[in-house]
Amino acid sequence: MIISKEELKSRLKRIKVVVSDVDGTLTNNDNELGEVTIDLVKKLNSKGILTTFATQRIHSSIVDFARKLEIKIPLITINGALIQDVEGKALFKAVINPKYVTKALNFCDEFFVRIALVYNDEIIYTESNSVLKDFMYRLGTNYRLVDSYKDYVNDVLEIIMMGNEKTVIKHIQKKMNFPLKFFVNAKYYRSSTRLGIYNLEIRKTGTSKLTAIKKLTRYLKCRKHEVAVIGDWYNDRELFEYGGLNVALQNAVAELKNNAHYITEKTNNEDGVGEFLKLLYDSI
Repeated sequence: MIISKEELKSRLKRIKVVVSDVDGTLTNNDNELGEVTIDLVKKLNSKGILTTFATQRIHSSIVDFARKLEIKIPLITINGALIQDVEGKALFKAVINPKYVTKALNFCDEFFVRIALVYNDEIIYTESNSVLKDFMYRLGTNYRLVDSYKDYVNDVLEIIMMGNEKTVIKHIQKKMNFPLKFFVNAKYYRSSTRLGIYNLEIRKTGTSKLTAIKKLTRYLKCRKHEVAVIGDWYNDRELFEYGGLNVALQNAVAELKNNAHYITEKTNNEDGVGEFLKLLYDSI
């Protein structure tokens, strides 16, 4: 799927918006932005080419990055559950109905599974679920300990469940998806860093990076061929389903590279995003 240099030059000239994943893509393994990226995002912005994020992280954890890069357009966070700018103006917010949050909490009590609730500015947990915080890979996130979840079922954007029995987690997934599929969607995955840990991420149905980027580009009045997307991990597949120009970093998983139009020579630790932005800036 890699395109020729001539085709790449042609597509670069049409780009008006760059949408980048954050962890493993925009930031290095020390959670830092590359100096080339910082410089070029600002230069591209002055030329009318805008940059934003599409990330699993919660909104508050990336606001500092956005301010450093002087990004004014909305940011896509919580894998598409929230589209909001740095000033707090929301373009889209997919809040889970409190009765489904309660249902998930009841399942966790019944099956002894850990659970945390995700909001735009924090993730909350109870004492009995405190171990979950150590297993989640959510850099820059504010975690808050509460006595009980009963007063926190409103405005939830994502529910995270975790357990060490695959059959139990899959059972809860089935119970949440049927007959509730029209209201919430529970996605199962195995932890990539912790063996024997199984996870569910539950969000409002129709919420994804793909649906979010469609909403954002409609808001920005951009067409598909005017958008470049950059990623490294499996959850960036949804971005690649949309992007007019798909860019995978050198450290990206094979599946993403196989669907990329361009693969950087550099990894996230070498400012691979900066490498692509330089190509983009030189094409102006």
